[in-house]
Amino acid sequence: MSKAWPRGALEDIPNCPYCGSLSRTLTYEDVEDWAFGCAPGLWNYWDCVDCKALYLHPRPTPESIGNAYSRYYTHAYASTSNRLTALKQKLRNEYWSQALHTSIQPRLNLPRWLGWSTAWLQPYIAEPFGLRQLAQNPKGLLIDVGCGNGDKLELANQLGWQTLGIELDASAVEGARLRGQNVIQGGYELLHQYQAQADCIVCSHVLEHVHQPLRLLQLLLAALKADGALLLSVPNASSHLRYLYGKNWRGLEAPRHLAMPDAAWLVGWLRAEGLTCAQVPSYGLETAIESERIRRRGSHVETADVRNAKIVLSAQAHSGFDREDIVQLVCVRQTPNAFL
Repeated sequence: MSKAWPRGALEDIPNCPYCGSLSRTLTYEDVEDWAFGCAPGLWNYWDCVDCKALYLHPRPTPESIGNAYSRYYTHAYASTSNRLTALKQKLRNEYWSQALHTSIQPRLNLPRWLGWSTAWLQPYIAEPFGLRQLAQNPKGLLIDVGCGNGDKLELANQLGWQTLGIELDASAVEGARLRGQNVIQGGYELLHQYQAQADCIVCSHVLEHVHQPLRLLQLLLAALKADGALLLSVPNASSHLRYLYGKNWRGLEAPRHLAMPDAAWLVGWLRAEGLTCAQVPSYGLETAIESERIRRRGSHVETADVRNAKIVLSAQAHSGFDREDIVQLVCVRQTPNAFL
């Protein structure tokens, strides 16, 4: 995109949004919105020398950042009107319903004794982050911060949770409410109204979008009950795919991704706040496919992108949780095995 982001709508970031350090190195220059192609400007990302976070400087102001979301995916409701798509969804839901001894609709509604008939799906579908906790934990109030169009709320409702969504984007709020979800429009600061009230908080791919991520983390912990669980996910600044794809890494998503933490630093910070953290493996295929598309500057995924992504992942040796593409954490204030 040749059009620049208005200079008056930018702010300089003198220090790391996570640890406050002034020490940094310029890592990626002139990154564009190759993910959605709707935000103008050329953007620079910096590595924090101390906590290893990756962050944007300069960045859009809080007042202007909404202009980067005109074609964002939370505006859309995923339709299952296509028969093949609908059947695949039913198969996946049937498998998870049988595996987790619950009921997730729409499904095939097979009797329990026929559960074996869907077991063949296990190698082909990744377990959605948080699904096991939502299905098996004691039910109560669940707050989804940055709930988007309400997908997670709808699932949690099915599984017996009382739900509340918080979402800044007006279009996403409208979509969620049309689906019957209880959503309030506003920023994460609204969490202040729910101190020590939530049995479970979902904060999925929100931390990287906010201007004050440390403040969001503090509000999340304050809103949890003493025995509550936090389901937190965020791109990992130390992702092995980031180092492979560089400025073409899908995780950058300039300029919407303002600051991403290092996995080890984030876990350390949460543990210092008195939480135990279980790290759930992430699956990098989707990121790799999109990174392949971005690398060739394509507007749509092609078969070659999928093929190349699979080749890349098969050649990558797993290097531990600290290098996972997405940090996925189940955090509790109880014993390490609670809620896991």
